[in-house]
Amino acid sequence: MEKVRWSQLTKHEQANFGDGCTFVPDFCFGNSCRQHDFNYSRGGTLKDKIKADFDMAAHMVNYTSVWWHYAVIVIYWVGLTLLPFSYGYFEYGRYKTKEEILADDFARKYNV
Repeated sequence: MEKVRWSQLTKHEQANFGDGCTFVPDFCFGNSCRQHDFNYSRGGTLKDKIKADFDMAAHMVNYTSVWWHYAVIVIYWVGLTLLPFSYGYFEYGRYKTKEEILADDFARKYNV
């Protein structure tokens, strides 16, 4: 099965996906964190999780020029790669379809 890409979501779906930067402030990184939430929800292997974490940090770097944001990016990335709790949020296994990803996101938000 092909991996569903973030770009395959509508702008509305992208703007409303996930919860942003979970457990930490979004600052100006809400879009990067929503895309990261999507990558975690899509599923895959440990390699996909590590790539999702790296891609989030790279996306953040590309969308800021404020010096202290770079320190925040490093802290967020270290938290995602070194702290064990983030490994429990990633959906290991087969890649989900777009419909499954959106349904899971809805269920998480509304506890259904």
